[in-house]
Amino acid sequence: MVHRRSEKKLLLRKIRAVIYSLSYDDRLICETVSKVSRIDVLAFLDQAIQISDVPNVEKGEVLVDSRGRGSFQRGEGVGRIG
Repeated sequence: MVHRRSEKKLLLRKIRAVIYSLSYDDRLICETVSKVSRIDVLAFLDQAIQISDVPNVEKGEVLVDSRGRGSFQRGEGVGRIG
């Protein structure tokens, strides 16, 4: 049986996918860097959402790196889902 996801979790996954699709993957340093800010993410989404649902990312912020210190890798981070 397939587990159903809540609408909130699906929205958070969509937001995160937008951020990752508009990011830069640096192969030399092994990190993913954001090229958009929170306001840009809100502009890309076509539906009305709460601002608190979008992680507070900024241009140039490291999202994921090989050392586990990216903003989406922290346990209590704002980009964390679940």
